[in-house]
Amino acid sequence: MEKLLKGNTTLAYAMSLAASWAWGTSLVVGMETIQTKGLIPFAIWAIANSLALPLFGLIAYRIPNLEKVVNSKIVSLFTIIVNIFCLWIQMNSIYQYLGNLEFVSDFASKIITIIMILIMTIALYKNALIRSIVFDNPLWYLCYVLLVVLLICGFIGNVETYNIVNLTNKSEISWALNSCIILFSGPIMCLRNWQMAEKLKKENKMKAHYWAGLLFGLYMILVGLLGMFKFNGIMNIIFVLVVLCVALTTADTAIVGMQKVLNKKWGTVISLIAMICWIFVIPMGVMNLWTTMGNMRKYVVGACIIVSVSLYIMQNRKKSKNTEVS
Repeated sequence: MEKLLKGNTTLAYAMSLAASWAWGTSLVVGMETIQTKGLIPFAIWAIANSLALPLFGLIAYRIPNLEKVVNSKIVSLFTIIVNIFCLWIQMNSIYQYLGNLEFVSDFASKIITIIMILIMTIALYKNALIRSIVFDNPLWYLCYVLLVVLLICGFIGNVETYNIVNLTNKSEISWALNSCIILFSGPIMCLRNWQMAEKLKKENKMKAHYWAGLLFGLYMILVGLLGMFKFNGIMNIIFVLVVLCVALTTADTAIVGMQKVLNKKWGTVISLIAMICWIFVIPMGVMNLWTTMGNMRKYVVGACIIVSVSLYIMQNRKKSKNTEVS
C-alpha cells in the first residue's frame, strides 16, 4: 500500500483530504442551496467548505493542547457518535439517489447501499488509514471527470435550467453563516484528520491541507454550476455515480476514525452495528441527519478550544509560580 503512494504524495494526500471532506451532503446541500436559497448563500457556504481543511491545517498544532483534548476519552466517545452519524449520512445519500432511478427499487437501493459499506468496512480492516488514502484518490479523480461530463451534458443537451437568483430571503444569510460554524468545526472532530495531520507533520507535508482546500474549491464550483440544471434521465444516472464516489470516500473516513478510537477489531464491529442500525434512521433523511450531527459538533468543538486555551493559561501560570519560588 505504501508503494502506491510513491511519487507526488502531497497531491495524493490532498486528494484524499478533499475526498474525505466531501460528504454526500456537499452534493445534496450544494445544489439545493443554489436552487432554493440563491447564489450568495451558496457562495458563503461553498467558501467556508473550501476553507475548512486549510484552517484545520493551520490551527491543528497551533492551538495548545487541542490535539490532547480532542483525543481525550470523553471527547473520543463523542467522536464515535459523530462517525456513526457520518456513516449514516453517506448511506442515506447513496440510498436516496439510487432510489431516484426508476429501474432501482427501494429494497434494491437498501441492499446495494449495505453491500457497498460492508465491502468497504472489511477492506479497511487492515492498514485502514493508508488503504483509505489509496481508495480515495481514484474515486476522487473519477468524481471530477463525472462532474465535467455532467456539465457537458447540461450545456450541450436540451436540458431545462433553474432561475438562479442572488438571494431569496435575508434569513438565508443567517443559515449560511451558521453553516460556516458547523463546517469549520467538522475537521477538528474528525479523528481521521488528526491521523492524517500527524502523518503529514512527520513527513513535513502539512501544506497538503492547503492544496486540499483548492481541490475542494474546484469541486464546489462544479457543484454550483450543476445546480443550474434540471437533470434528465442520463444525467441522473451519471449523478448517482458521482454520489457513490463522494459518499464512499467519506464513509471510509468514519470507519477509520472508529478504528482509531476503539482499535481495529472493535472499530470494525461498531461500524458493522452502525450499518445495520442505519435501517432505523433512514426516515430522518440526509439533511436532518447532517443538521443534527453538525449542531452537536459545533458546541463540542467550541468547548474543546476553550478547555485547550484554559489549560495552556493554567500551565503558564503554574510555570511562572514555580519560577518565582525557585
